[in-house]
Amino acid sequence: MSRSVLDRELQELDEQIIRLGMLVDEALGRALEALGSGDIAKAGMVIESDTLIDSLRTSVEERAIRLLTLQQPLGGRDLRYLASVLSIAGDLERTGDGAAGIAQNILRMMPLRGDSMPHVKVEATGNKTDSGSATMTEASIMKGILDLGKEARRVLQGTMKAFKDRDVRAARYIWEEDDVVDVRYHMVRHDLMAMMAGAHAVPALQNDSLILQRATYLLWMAHKLERVGDHCSNICERLLFIVEGDNYIVPSSSKNNNEDA
Repeated sequence: MSRSVLDRELQELDEQIIRLGMLVDEALGRALEALGSGDIAKAGMVIESDTLIDSLRTSVEERAIRLLTLQQPLGGRDLRYLASVLSIAGDLERTGDGAAGIAQNILRMMPLRGDSMPHVKVEATGNKTDSGSATMTEASIMKGILDLGKEARRVLQGTMKAFKDRDVRAARYIWEEDDVVDVRYHMVRHDLMAMMAGAHAVPALQNDSLILQRATYLLWMAHKLERVGDHCSNICERLLFIVEGDNYIVPSSSKNNNEDA
């Protein structure tokens, strides 16, 4: 394979990865819209789109493996790129799985709710937020989840822009600053746990026997959004490896993001 042919193949592979990132971003955005509005049809669209995301991931992997097999030896950066593409495609596909998982949980939660979820006012009696200024409700927790989703999506978009531009500075910033998504997730988790803890659980369940089931689904969805930040950190790490080789520096705060729960 000539250099010009290889360069064209690598460019097409790059475009496939960027396309994969766009599909995942669209799925995540649509899942958040469905969560906020209770739109069952939109949730169904997210689930259906996951097949296309899976197919494109497979196509990326097949192209990368073919190039690794047919073009040897490869220059150092080409080799790092093709090896990293397999990991990047996997992280994007799992992010898409997370969006589909949110959509599936929306469908499961629909029979458990009355009006549109953001307007449900089920208060945990006597339970105040840390500031003490407002009573915690399902609606306020839902807002926290949607804010978490917006932050996760912002990180995903920034990650894909850094990949497209080969912007190592932006990639390093995202890799080192995943804490923003984590903090929002822990705030949501804390509020859900607090609302259903101890003496607050009994009056809450007496007022709405299905609240515990809904809280469980909300917690699962929040966790899937938190994982978006972890997958983006992985992608940024691979981008730094592609551009800088073995000389890239691991942040002291770097953690193991390889486990999906």
